[in-house]
Amino acid sequence: MIRRLEIRGLVVIERAELEPGPGLTAITGETGAGKTVVAQALSLLIGGQADSKGVRPGAKHALVEATLALPSGFWDDLDDDDPAKELRELVDDETEVVVAQRVPAEGRSRALLDGQTVTRAAAGNVAGKLIRFSSQHEGRRLVAGATQLAVLDAFAGTEVVSGAKRLTALRRQLRALDRAMVAAKDRRDAAERQRAALEDLVAAVDGAGLDIDEERDLRAERARLMHADRLAQAAQTAAEALAPESGDGARELIGAALHALDVVLDVDPSLQAPRDELLALESQVQETSSTIRGYLASLDAQPGRLAEVEERLSIYHQLGRRYGPTIEEVLARADDARASLAELDAGDGADDELAAEHLQVATQARELAAQLHAARAEAAPRLEVAVTAELAELAMASATVRVELVSDASDPPLDRAVLWLRANPGLPEAPLADVASGGELSRVLLALHGVAAAAEPGVTWVFDEVDSGVGGVTATAVAAKLQALAQNRQVIVITHLPQVAALAERHYRLIKGVDADGRATTEIASVEGDELVDELCRMLGAAPSDEGARRHAEELLERRTQVASKPGRTRKAAKPK
Repeated sequence: MIRRLEIRGLVVIERAELEPGPGLTAITGETGAGKTVVAQALSLLIGGQADSKGVRPGAKHALVEATLALPSGFWDDLDDDDPAKELRELVDDETEVVVAQRVPAEGRSRALLDGQTVTRAAAGNVAGKLIRFSSQHEGRRLVAGATQLAVLDAFAGTEVVSGAKRLTALRRQLRALDRAMVAAKDRRDAAERQRAALEDLVAAVDGAGLDIDEERDLRAERARLMHADRLAQAAQTAAEALAPESGDGARELIGAALHALDVVLDVDPSLQAPRDELLALESQVQETSSTIRGYLASLDAQPGRLAEVEERLSIYHQLGRRYGPTIEEVLARADDARASLAELDAGDGADDELAAEHLQVATQARELAAQLHAARAEAAPRLEVAVTAELAELAMASATVRVELVSDASDPPLDRAVLWLRANPGLPEAPLADVASGGELSRVLLALHGVAAAAEPGVTWVFDEVDSGVGGVTATAVAAKLQALAQNRQVIVITHLPQVAALAERHYRLIKGVDADGRATTEIASVEGDELVDELCRMLGAAPSDEGARRHAEELLERRTQVASKPGRTRKAAKPK
């Protein structure tokens, strides 16, 4: 149930608050006052498409926020794959949540649950589980086969609804497996055409024994060998400077310095530290000298090595030019080639696995489709009786409805439901889209919702001008049906019919105006007493001063009191807050 609804910065509404309460709540107003904006706000709440064009000029964002009472077991009843399931850990009170949709004038919209940012789908699913929204445009969608099948499934029960979802998922899985089987066959065919090339690639790479580190080392060695003379001259000069074969070098000079200090250490022991440093330096010079002379020896010990390095690098170059250009790419292509050859060698094995999985899923889908068809076939006559009875209460006593259930030739078979209507005796029945006028379509829609509402007593129903095209005696019947729907649930109706508005337990009126900046604005005010009579007079097409209209309005209000006082009604009419 919606305990509180707040709308800010949406089209003509700067700020408005509503507290619908239990029972029937009516929202009325002149044409262009913004009743459609209220419907838009409620649609946003259940995850409708957000559009920045709807943000009121001058506002930074539009906000729709609702405090929702949650029925017992709400979170436990959610499906495991429902986006709303993950939100449970965010709430402190599992009996009430605040859901909000925020649409900025610029940038991305945001959804909030108890003030925390969540996905729009998840927040919309929370509100959507509690609110059923029926707009004046839904009648046009009612003629679609998919919509009519959904109506039949909802009437058949929650097991059929969940079964239909599972069947849809199985169909998606089958389509994915079909694509996987085709893709695998295409890959094998392409690999088969290229088998020789793939085998040559693998053989060449395996035979060459390519290694990324080896290539790097070979290139470094080639650079060294190509400059061997310069390197030898530099090393010889360095070695002579450190420890020449004749004469004094760095090592001998350091030795002389050590000797000079050794003879005076007994005179001044503080010279011990620099003496030790010289000793360490002498050892390092000796080691470095040996390393350089070893390097010189290695240069002299590798005649013909440059040719060997060049020959090895030419193999890397050839394979890189053919399959690369880099060795990393060559090795990656070789890995891909091995995988393709392995898939070819597996032959029909991979196909068999996919085919077995496809058969398993297809069998499940066929069995589930058969179960759903049987359940729908059983529910269809009951739906016919229930809707026909509802239509009789909506001034269509002679109308009859037939539900046709047909299956196509797909595998698994796909069900389709068609609602046939005979509006008057003697006329042939025809599909709903062909025979129903605007008023008849509205009543059929209300009848279907009446049947659905009976199975969902805890859900809030929002009707956006579902009484479109209805007037006269029929309007009274529609009003009575809406009031009956509100007996044990919350019903919000956006209406232009005084007969409907008069039976509401709460009434909100939209009032057009102009703000300080000259922009159109709409206020939403709760009305009762004389103000309510004035509003009903307006809806009757008369001025509040018209005595006849006022008497008529008061008579309409008396009917609400009479119905509320009848035995069996558990809730008295409440005054708006």
